[in-house]
Amino acid sequence: MKNLKALVDEPKPAAAPPPPAVTRNGEPKRERTDRIGQRLIAAHVDAETFKSFKILCAEEGATTQAMVSEAMELLFRKYHKPINEKLAAQARQRD
Repeated sequence: MKNLKALVDEPKPAAAPPPPAVTRNGEPKRERTDRIGQRLIAAHVDAETFKSFKILCAEEGATTQAMVSEAMELLFRKYHKPINEKLAAQARQRD
């Protein structure tokens, strides 16, 4: 039986490197440099609201990002809060 000192001094085996990150399609994930410095806002809505929102995006030729940014801009205006230029630019973004 090994003594306790020998157990403590033994080097631990090297951990295997983590597998590379992949997308749902199995493709390697790419760095999203356009998202550096940004934070995600998410919400759960019912299926009917989601469908209506996606239809509205399609009708307006706008991305989800642009429509959510526009909604946030309107919300800030309603409550008399300052709107930064990045948000305003995202709200004007179209496909």
